[in-house]
Amino acid sequence: MMALAQAIWILGFVSDTQAEYEAIEVSDGCTISGSVNFVGAMPEPDMLVVDKDLHTCGMTTRPSGKLIIDGNTRGIKNAVVFIENITRGKKFGEKWHFILDQKACEFVPHVQVIPVNGTLEIRNSDPMAHNVHAYSLKNPTFNESIPSRGNPLTKSFELQEMIKMGCDRHGWMKAWTVVRENPYYCLTGADGTFEITDVPPGEYKVSVWHEAFDEEQLRVLTQEVKLMPSQKIGLSFKLSPN
Repeated sequence: MMALAQAIWILGFVSDTQAEYEAIEVSDGCTISGSVNFVGAMPEPDMLVVDKDLHTCGMTTRPSGKLIIDGNTRGIKNAVVFIENITRGKKFGEKWHFILDQKACEFVPHVQVIPVNGTLEIRNSDPMAHNVHAYSLKNPTFNESIPSRGNPLTKSFELQEMIKMGCDRHGWMKAWTVVRENPYYCLTGADGTFEITDVPPGEYKVSVWHEAFDEEQLRVLTQEVKLMPSQKIGLSFKLSPN
């Protein structure tokens, strides 16, 4: 049976603390599910101006992937929901290699979450050169060119943070790579829903971050939860990006 969490709303900052994570067997794990929804008047679509290499990049304007809202549920896509400062729990998944492609003059995927020390392969599938500019705050920054269908870049990040990626040659191209120190995270789907499983019983801070709500890579909305063994709880996050 699912219960609603007793939650305290906190507008805070992404934690700088980072402890070594220990994988253990979770026998009485809990489930945290819910949704991230937009409140307020529905915004007009954010359009990007495409003014270069139109033979590949296509139309002169295109919708931004920055804020995608489901018209029926008001769910927000690509919000990152995560548990902060949990040092013991389930093991990471088997996937440690991730791909960020530059295709038709946009980054694909627009947002992804990878583990600390996971490998990010950055490709260029377009018939002209791109570059990748990482606006890191904690990890080393980089700004490197990738020739047309050339050898990809391979990067790894030792510290958790939200990293904004851009292409200086094509200024409308943006993406986010979110690096996390533990496996308790989820990227919301098209309807804004999420589910995090196998959480050990205990007290935690569950946070949500979204680029349209905070481009400074620092602020999160947090709810505090107390989980009993095998409990299932539902959380609802309401965002109104400006």
